[in-house]
Amino acid sequence: MSYVRDAITIAIGGFGGAGFPEELVSALEKRGCRDLVIVSNNASRFENLINSGAVSRIICSFPFGGASVTLRKSIEDAGVELQLIPQGTLSECLRAAGSGLGGVLTRVGLGTSFAKDHQVVNVDGTDFLVEPPLTADLAFVHAERADRWGNLSMRGTARNFNLVMAMAAATTVAEANQVVELGQISPDRCDVPGIFVDAVVQCNDARDSKEY
Repeated sequence: MSYVRDAITIAIGGFGGAGFPEELVSALEKRGCRDLVIVSNNASRFENLINSGAVSRIICSFPFGGASVTLRKSIEDAGVELQLIPQGTLSECLRAAGSGLGGVLTRVGLGTSFAKDHQVVNVDGTDFLVEPPLTADLAFVHAERADRWGNLSMRGTARNFNLVMAMAAATTVAEANQVVELGQISPDRCDVPGIFVDAVVQCNDARDSKEY
């Protein structure tokens, strides 16, 4: 966890429980960091970090899940800033950052309160909101299998945001249920190429990746 420090932006994979890097997040909870910005599809698994005062801001699509009452109170009590981005837009903003693009043009949210403070551009007579690329200092992802070069293979919706988060982050750490020899991950089952991964950690408690 030498990559972790105060006041960084961490992109954390997961679609609910599918592909969520539980052991890396558990280690993060023990670090005692402050002023972290968390980028994730949903915020429901970060209550411990929020309650410890580690988080200053969360960027997500779904802030509340089954534990919405306690999580909402935790966010309010901790004074955490909550920035909501539609799910597809969130993914595209991460992809834009990883691809070196200047942003994303989208009509989602156009004409609503969501569009406040957004630049609007007109292309061939149609208005679009401009969403800037979303970069991260660090990404945590979960894989079913990894090799020592960092090639990752996932199952089902455990793939979720993992590739775009790894692309958008300066440093990516993956936890994996299995670490296999080179050549044991078929190219057509490689969901995140090793060029985007800086470190691989084998899970202490290997579990079947949830698949939906």
